[in-house]
Amino acid sequence: MGETWRRTLAVGLAFVLAILGTFVFAYRAGRQARHMRKADEPIHGWMTVPFIAHAHHVPASVLFEAIGVRPQAPQDRRSVRQIARDLKRPVLELIDQLQRAVDTAEHPPGGQPR
Repeated sequence: MGETWRRTLAVGLAFVLAILGTFVFAYRAGRQARHMRKADEPIHGWMTVPFIAHAHHVPASVLFEAIGVRPQAPQDRRSVRQIARDLKRPVLELIDQLQRAVDTAEHPPGGQPR
């Protein structure tokens, strides 16, 4: 009886570990898929510069510099649309400048891609 109990316990433990491993890898795959979807999302006027920086893994300071703006606070949460309004510039112009900055940061000329 002792041998059967140990074998049942070992099989049960292996089953629990397999289920746990499945959940861990499914969570990681889902997180990676959400990250990939966000990274490919185009820049919109409702987005904030810190949000764009986070989604594309680019420092926010690089993006603020690209559009020629000094952040109003350490965490400037104005949307691209609001910044364009404040600067009296077209939203599409700022979006284009931000996209070029993101592309340059991801694929620097003559450098290694991130």
